[in-house]
Amino acid sequence: MPYSLQSQGLTMKEAVRALLMLLAAFLTFGGPTYLIYILEKMDAPHLLSLPIGLASFTVGIILFVYLLKGERKVGASV
Repeated sequence: MPYSLQSQGLTMKEAVRALLMLLAAFLTFGGPTYLIYILEKMDAPHLLSLPIGLASFTVGIILFVYLLKGERKVGASV
């Protein structure tokens, strides 16, 4: 039997939401650490790598808040 989202009871919206949550987690925690590390190893200027790490952290937090607000609306309507 082939694997599908419907066989697991997931809708496409829930699957996209889960992937966005993983992206937000990576941007929040991985961006400021690993992204800065990779940029440092590529000899990028320090003044460039720090704002990029801060920007990835900020985007990750904003994405988390957006996803959690949407989850609260869905939970309240049930």
